[in-house]
Amino acid sequence: MKKLLLALGFCGLAWQAQAQAPSLSYHYKVDLNAVKDDKLTVSLEPKDFNAQGELRFYLPKMVPGTYSIYDFGRFVSNFKALDANGKELAVQHPDDNSWVIAEGAKLARIEYQVEDSWDTEQENVVFEPAGTNIDAENEVFVFNNHGIFGFFDDQERRPFTIEIDRPKNLFGGTSMERVAGDEDSDIFRVADYHKLVDAPIMYAEADTAIIKVGDADVLIQTYSPTGMVKSKDLVQEIQPILESQRAYLGGKLPVDHYAFLIFLNEGGESFLSGSAGALEHSYSSFYCLFEGESGDIAQTVRDVAAHEFFHIVTPLSIHSEEIHYFNYIEPEMSEHLWLYEGVTEYSAQHVQVKQRLVSAEHFLNEMSTKMATADYFKKDLPFTEMSKTCLDENKDQYPNVYMQGALIGMCIDLKLRILSKGAYGIQEMMQDLAKKYGIQKPFKDAELFDEMVAVTGYPEIKEFMLKHVAGTEPLPYVELMKEAGIEYSDQGFRTELSLLGFNPNGGIGFNPEQGLLMVANEKFIDDFGKELGLKEGDMLKKWDGEELTPLNAQQVLTSYASKAKEGYELEVLVLREETLSKRKMRKRNRRIKKGKKVDPLAIEEVLLKGKLKKVKVPQEHALNLLEEVSAEQLKIRKAWLGDYILEDDVEK
Repeated sequence: MKKLLLALGFCGLAWQAQAQAPSLSYHYKVDLNAVKDDKLTVSLEPKDFNAQGELRFYLPKMVPGTYSIYDFGRFVSNFKALDANGKELAVQHPDDNSWVIAEGAKLARIEYQVEDSWDTEQENVVFEPAGTNIDAENEVFVFNNHGIFGFFDDQERRPFTIEIDRPKNLFGGTSMERVAGDEDSDIFRVADYHKLVDAPIMYAEADTAIIKVGDADVLIQTYSPTGMVKSKDLVQEIQPILESQRAYLGGKLPVDHYAFLIFLNEGGESFLSGSAGALEHSYSSFYCLFEGESGDIAQTVRDVAAHEFFHIVTPLSIHSEEIHYFNYIEPEMSEHLWLYEGVTEYSAQHVQVKQRLVSAEHFLNEMSTKMATADYFKKDLPFTEMSKTCLDENKDQYPNVYMQGALIGMCIDLKLRILSKGAYGIQEMMQDLAKKYGIQKPFKDAELFDEMVAVTGYPEIKEFMLKHVAGTEPLPYVELMKEAGIEYSDQGFRTELSLLGFNPNGGIGFNPEQGLLMVANEKFIDDFGKELGLKEGDMLKKWDGEELTPLNAQQVLTSYASKAKEGYELEVLVLREETLSKRKMRKRNRRIKKGKKVDPLAIEEVLLKGKLKKVKVPQEHALNLLEEVSAEQLKIRKAWLGDYILEDDVEK
């Protein structure tokens, strides 16, 4: 008891001493009305900053969630350090991300300009959901704050105030607390730099919706340049998956507020990075997607949201010291990307089957696809080692976190269900780890496997992790699936709806003369494609009534896929060269080989029509539900997949 009282007394003295001494705080100002040459001017006034000697100011080299070195300081120019009289102080700029101010004691203000990363001419393009956009013409600004605001060395844990002047018609969507402002300004305040980086802002014409998910208020803000998509239209797509995730997490979310910030690129135009996607944050997620009709992008939003929203569990509530004390200049990676990204991806798929949003067959097909894709990555590289080295020598292996990482999550789930006879799985393990750690308490990387044993009560789980995650033994699909009454085979078949009539992996090519995609090989045409009338060499001019080019193929086919169901009537307009007899074709080819001129083959337009149907397709790593199973197998299957539905039930 005395020790406790002494400890409390010491804490009180420490607090009093801290309260008496002023502590540094950052006060930033930005004016969105003053864009010049696609650049914003940023002003920083450090408050109560009793600096002595040399000062170092930084913008991040890397930020959490990106797993790429981006060097955000390279977008800064005209950096100035000023004293109280407005006189410039000497500044050195030793590398992309740092500025050194020799006379730190005289510093009163810092000013610099920052260009956005979305339309830069610099190399090493930043993935758009992690970057910045300054578009005064269309009045849309994207602040991923690590690309706008910096910090002083060892001073990341100080409070930040961000004051932004803006046009009256713009709304700043963010998960940050707005503490003040008026009709044309906002003032935000966060506890430290980590919280600032964790809360992007999107300024655009107000198009918002707020939904209630349990006790949490969820904001949806959408920027659609043509107005085709409204936030209210996305509510019906996002809310069901969030409600399902709440149920999956035990009925209560670990956050009381959340923001979906959705930027849509007009006309399906490619982003500078060539990719669309999203970046997760603790209380928000930022999306860069291609614009289309609301119904067309709904499935994309739903699928991406399912993954990003699950990050409220990890790394928000379960994370290592490497993340909790993230070093923005010399980042050190955790060895547990299987947890942060892998289990998140698995949960995003698993929640949908367990909450009856998709069929059991659909879920198993997703897992089979991940198995097949994971085969393309290194087999002799422990996943923990890949995680630690994904910024450098194993950078090309990082995408495997969404494949092998998710499969690790699946196998842990099955292993726990088998050990507990169905009573305990990865859902419960994650909830127990979150209770033990939570937002403010990180775990030590080297101790996680022991902590998994501590919360689950199963020493076997550590042995599993050492073999298959810290080691290179293949995941035991056969034995785990067998316990759940599921047949696993290296080579098998699955039945699925044919969307194209051919397998694009090997069945799609390009005709440079016509500039069109084409059916490249008849052996990849499936039964539906044969009924439709597709032939090898057919050039695809229109798909489902839309002109089809290599540039807009992703947008057109994504739009089509969102509407496609069994029985849907598909129309495909193809350009087809005239058919010659085998004898005439051989004669023509001989003339070509001899270098003689031949007349080009006539080309005609052919309109093909057919109703979508299911077909049998070959599948590596096939997973199929067994009809004859024991009571024990059925118990594990039901515990794992819940009260699942079958594909036929989905259509009904």
